[in-house]
Amino acid sequence: MSNETSKAIPLGVAKGFLRDNLEVVCFAILILLFFKTFVGQQFVIPSASMRNSLMIGDHLLTNKFVYAAPKWSWEEKLFPMRGVQRGDIIVFRYPCDRDKDYVKRCVALPGDTVEVRDKRLYLNGKLCTGPWEHHVQNLMDREAEPLAGPWPLTRPTGDPRIHLPRHPGTNWPFADPDTLAMDMQGHEDLDGSTYLENFPPVTVPPGRIFAMGDNRDRSADSRFWGFLPMDHLRGMPFIVWWSYREGGNDNQDAQAKTGPQDVVLDFLDGALHFFSRTRWERTGLIPR
Repeated sequence: MSNETSKAIPLGVAKGFLRDNLEVVCFAILILLFFKTFVGQQFVIPSASMRNSLMIGDHLLTNKFVYAAPKWSWEEKLFPMRGVQRGDIIVFRYPCDRDKDYVKRCVALPGDTVEVRDKRLYLNGKLCTGPWEHHVQNLMDREAEPLAGPWPLTRPTGDPRIHLPRHPGTNWPFADPDTLAMDMQGHEDLDGSTYLENFPPVTVPPGRIFAMGDNRDRSADSRFWGFLPMDHLRGMPFIVWWSYREGGNDNQDAQAKTGPQDVVLDFLDGALHFFSRTRWERTGLIPR
């Protein structure tokens, strides 16, 4: 009976173990490439410029299509796209080196007037502060813990004995039309102390935004390298899927990976200290 009901397998249907598994692997790679290109991508926070909103060693998943410009109506229905907004945490290509990705907060949009007086941010003439804004009390102490805002006028922003020079009038070079026309490519950061505490009023031009780190005293941002072109935006972080304390503390910057050996060493370090250095309380955190 079994011989009568069984049917011979047509030629070409039996793929074999190797071909069958190779097709699964190739399909998985295609799915991953599609996800990384159009949907989301992982980023790791390497410095303390966004502390304490984002910590060194936070592994983020970033929404890459949120700032995309839809061409068809079905795209807006399928993917929730929108323009960048004030207060968004953004991932973008660093204007001075497009091969590097930075993470900051968008504080001003085109047409907004930005000013910093005694470390405090003023947006369109009004004080802009909140729990996301952090300052250290002593700039000379590299291990100092940043304190969270709000920072009203009655709250000191640092050690009164340490005062950096005020900005020289309104001579901020990146507001110059010729500099803007160059789209910021090839420019170096300005002196890190000149515009840290005081920044002249500038109006954000069309097609650009003003980005700042939440850890205001430890952030190289638009104060030092100029306006951020909107076409540099790569996405918005939507979840911290893993947070790993680099070097066993919160102040040690992540090591830049320069080759395959660094990737292997980083993997081994994470495997050896996974349980002791993982910040379990940050797992699943939604950045705000």
